[in-house]
Amino acid sequence: MLRTIAIAPVRGVILAGLSLLGLGALLAHVLVLILTTSFGLIFLVPWAVDQGRRVTNARRKLAARWDLVYIAQPYAPEPAPPQPDAEGFYPSEGWLYKTPRMPNLYAKIDWMLDDRATWRDFAWLLLNATVGNVLALAPAALIVYGALTVPWGVVLIVLGFLSAPVLLRLHTSGSRALLGPTRRGMRGRPSQWLLDWGHCAALAGLSLFGLVALVAPRAWRVANYRRRVAGDWCGVPVAKPFATRTTKRDRMFFAVDPVVGLLITVVPVQLVVYGGWGLALPQTWRWFAGPNEPDWAAGWYGQIAGSDWLAIPVGVALVAVGLRLSGPAARLNGLWTRLMLAPSPEQALAQRVRELTQTRAEATDTAEAELRRIERDLHDGAQARLVAMGLGLGALEQLIDQDPGRAKEVLSKVRNNSAKALAELRDLVRGIHPPVLADRGLGDAVRALALDTPLPVKVHVDLPRRLDPPIETAAYFAVSEVLTNVTKHAEATAVQVDIRLVEDALELTVRDDGRGGADMSRGTGLRGVARRLSAFDGVMTVQSPVGGPTTVQMTLRVSEG
Repeated sequence: MLRTIAIAPVRGVILAGLSLLGLGALLAHVLVLILTTSFGLIFLVPWAVDQGRRVTNARRKLAARWDLVYIAQPYAPEPAPPQPDAEGFYPSEGWLYKTPRMPNLYAKIDWMLDDRATWRDFAWLLLNATVGNVLALAPAALIVYGALTVPWGVVLIVLGFLSAPVLLRLHTSGSRALLGPTRRGMRGRPSQWLLDWGHCAALAGLSLFGLVALVAPRAWRVANYRRRVAGDWCGVPVAKPFATRTTKRDRMFFAVDPVVGLLITVVPVQLVVYGGWGLALPQTWRWFAGPNEPDWAAGWYGQIAGSDWLAIPVGVALVAVGLRLSGPAARLNGLWTRLMLAPSPEQALAQRVRELTQTRAEATDTAEAELRRIERDLHDGAQARLVAMGLGLGALEQLIDQDPGRAKEVLSKVRNNSAKALAELRDLVRGIHPPVLADRGLGDAVRALALDTPLPVKVHVDLPRRLDPPIETAAYFAVSEVLTNVTKHAEATAVQVDIRLVEDALELTVRDDGRGGADMSRGTGLRGVARRLSAFDGVMTVQSPVGGPTTVQMTLRVSEG
């Protein structure tokens, strides 16, 4: 105990030195956040987070060595390295890369920023630089001040030695509370907030570019790009007209968007820029600038917060608010784009007619291909076996009196051909329209399909009524094709199928825990499913990040009643 009391003030000084390293890591976090949001230097994010984790891991080791308090590392497991697709490309964030460097960087950033432990480390670094320093340095300060004021300072020296173990133990308890595992996860995705802020900044730039597109000869290409951006970035799909010309609505959009679009997106952009560059960074820079250096915090930048120390948390808070508002602002910009660039009723009607014409042509081609397949299967399978049965029966008539033993062999072959022909006919009929689908409905048909799948498949069905036979057939074969793709390519261990009827829409969802990386643009199976669904105003979306899981969601319009 005496040794612990004697060495505790020295340990406090060591913790104070660790807090200085933590302050450097904290400043690295803030600086990287500013550089990322201002110049897009996202490759610095893993470096900054690693610096903070080095400091917090050192504190965990000191807690185990000094106080016998084991603080487990609560970090989420690192994501698996990206895997190439069949063509050797690495998909990530909707793009294809020739090397795994950028997909690996994006996955690492999402892994770090979406981990609650990362932000708890940030909170510990902030508190350790303030409250933690007080707890760590108070005993040493009492001892030094007491030594300078002897003999009256003897009481302060004794108080410093006696309080050191208590204060350091309190420091360890607070560190364990912040740096230990937690049962709750993140309520949001900070990485998505950062991505949304980047989208807002890009949308603001595109709004200003509208002045150039206003006089461009092929402005309809820019308008189509804005429609695609509204769907990809803002989550607001905008239909694209078939006409390849610039309309009056396009010109009007380019004339008004530099004002309206910029007002929508500039708020979160400016909050982050002003909070970082206007408050947090200038006040931080003053700590390191010499007396002859210009004062970055002079004027109204530093006055809004009232003090140098208050400007830093106010600036960080403004950055956080700006990032959080980026998602709603981006969606509002998408709604504005759809209001201006969505096809007019006449254009929408013409586009609908063209889609129906194309769908009808595809349905006709599909029906003809199906008829050719049935004809081929009948000709090569059941028809050939029926012909062999006829020849066998003819030979049996001649052999039944002359050679009964040989006749029995021919009869056995005829019986085998009859069983095989019956099995092939049943498979053919099942491929056209499964009997269980007609007898029991879509739910039981999919359950029977799940039993035939060589993977554990959980099926959840919420269908209050039977649907029209064409809808049930299309839904059944769509689920069947997706399960076939999962079995062949996904390397999954479990699959879940959800079927439910919501008002006038049938929603089919197939999820698997496979390796992911599915892409409709490079596979004929998923495209065939999409074509089958399009005949019923159906749509299909595929979410399949590299490493999984994969979610295929299909929606078909059904009649009410």
